[in-house]
Amino acid sequence: MSKNSEKNFVIRHKNIDINVAVKKNRLSKNYKFTFDKKNLRGLVSIPTYITINSGVKFAKNNIDWLYQQLKALQPLIYIDNEVEIKISDKKYKLIYKKSNFSNVSLIKNKILILSNKNNHRTVLYEWLREELLKKSTNILSNLSLEIRPKSHMIKLTNSFNYWGSCNSKGEINLNWRLIFSPDEVVRYIIVHEVCHLIEFNHSDKFWKLIKRHCPNYTSQINWLKKNDNYLYSIRFS
Repeated sequence: MSKNSEKNFVIRHKNIDINVAVKKNRLSKNYKFTFDKKNLRGLVSIPTYITINSGVKFAKNNIDWLYQQLKALQPLIYIDNEVEIKISDKKYKLIYKKSNFSNVSLIKNKILILSNKNNHRTVLYEWLREELLKKSTNILSNLSLEIRPKSHMIKLTNSFNYWGSCNSKGEINLNWRLIFSPDEVVRYIIVHEVCHLIEFNHSDKFWKLIKRHCPNYTSQINWLKKNDNYLYSIRFS
């Protein structure tokens, strides 16, 4: 991409610096402004015939929307010693300790992370992913007794755009941040994706199938809508 087709800049708004990138896109037919939750910046996509400066002006005219998106993710929760997080809707305090080996254990309302290489975050991250994988695999095994066709595998992703997805191979992808949500929410996402292996749409027939296997699914959807920003605010770096 040439220098004339992309520009990164900073807008000062309400005493904070907001990063914005303007990019020309051959597929764009109009201005499109989105929020990059991963990198905490605004993304302006414009048609090739519109100038970069026009894209910058568009971003400045809509900077309050971007400010609100950024504000909704605050405060960011950086994983570190003595920080509190929720797992399966239960609150735990993280405790780092040096040890001759690496391990993670739950002790009442604390998560004890042991490490001999001062890489407690990595040890915890891998443990969280493994816990979600075990939980979701168990849920999927039980669902496979109820729903056909069977899905073959669960993989974890680091997406900042979706909680779950599936493909024609029967593979289900889950956002690893679901470990911070209640078990019922994890089950709903898995039910949602398994049902897509039968109905590849969001038709009435699809939602009836969802309701058959997850009668309270609307409560889980509402929980995700309410806690979406909380889940994405949790950062390891």
